[in-house]
Amino acid sequence: MKKVLFVFSVLFTSVVSLHAQTTQGTFSLGGGLGVTTDKDEEDGEDTKSSQFNFTPSVGYFVMDNFMVGANLSIITGKEDDGFGGDDKYSAVFFGPFIRYYKFTSNEQFAFFGELGTQFGTYKDKPDGLDETKASAFNFYISPGLSYFFNEHWEMDFSFQAISFSSYDPDKDQDDDKSTTFNFGFQTFSPSIAVRFNFGN
Repeated sequence: MKKVLFVFSVLFTSVVSLHAQTTQGTFSLGGGLGVTTDKDEEDGEDTKSSQFNFTPSVGYFVMDNFMVGANLSIITGKEDDGFGGDDKYSAVFFGPFIRYYKFTSNEQFAFFGELGTQFGTYKDKPDGLDETKASAFNFYISPGLSYFFNEHWEMDFSFQAISFSSYDPDKDQDDDKSTTFNFGFQTFSPSIAVRFNFGN
């Protein structure tokens, strides 16, 4: 099997700046664009999949270095079904989060911890078959590191250290829910983000 995986993430925001960083009364805006492509070769046959996601977020510092906010994730994708057709899917997730920053001796660097939940719906449309709908819930804890370019712009590097997910593959059927608990580097998937902070 030969697999080629490409992941690209760029986070963006644009607003008029006032003054800022992580002081009480500061707002923080961010957003993400991600594209993933995957190619498998098995038994002489190539199967391909692709996914696009858009993840805006907004936060507010209720006290110095402590932010509360909300994330939105919009996902669309498709993959070969192995029979010459495409299995198309889409998902929308939304949920609150809290984040706390701890600056190092270098004021441009800060560690942070983020805790959040997400609720969402998922639609799957196999080629030639009826559409199915699913629902999901996710709870996560993510540590990370931030680099502050100036008083407004920061870049984040983080990964999910602990996550708990509940997934219902078919909302029209009972007794088919599944749950998953992940810890540490079991499903290590780092992400890079850029945020823009503007003051009160």
